[in-house]
Amino acid sequence: MRITIIQGSPREQANTDKVARFLEEQLGQNKAVTATQFLDIRSFNFPNWGMGEVSKEDLALFQSGLIDADGLLFVIPEYNGRVPGAFKNTLDYFRSEYKKKPMAIATVSAGSFGGVNALYDFRDWAHYVEGILSPTKLLVSKVGNLFNEQGVPVEEHFNLNYPKFLDDFIWLTEKIAK
Repeated sequence: MRITIIQGSPREQANTDKVARFLEEQLGQNKAVTATQFLDIRSFNFPNWGMGEVSKEDLALFQSGLIDADGLLFVIPEYNGRVPGAFKNTLDYFRSEYKKKPMAIATVSAGSFGGVNALYDFRDWAHYVEGILSPTKLLVSKVGNLFNEQGVPVEEHFNLNYPKFLDDFIWLTEKIAK
């Protein structure tokens, strides 16, 4: 099974990237996962929809990451109670690629609510594009304190929740991929 991880923070020093890379590493250790692809929206500087030329190479690369995947794992921060505009803008370049595609969402926040508002925002979008969203979510609170100096997560709730989150996503993806 092929999984594409989409890192949705446009910030250079994004903690969201650390969470996404950690989840990618965990997926890579699962026998059911044959390949992962990492799409970082910071690498795709798509102009606002309809307001400029887009690199055909970037469009093709991002599109193939969506099409070739059996499942899509989105890791996004909450900005002002929503998903980041740059993330949403990137997703808007595509539509049919999401239809009936298994999806999972991990939201990230520096605060104590784990990006729950971004979760709700994303769920509405996922239903609109007819993706199949895993009911198991991963809310990552106080992300600045999540990892120790060696990059190992030290937060108890995260360590209890991320394995089930990934297992449920893999289960969903396997069921739909058949």
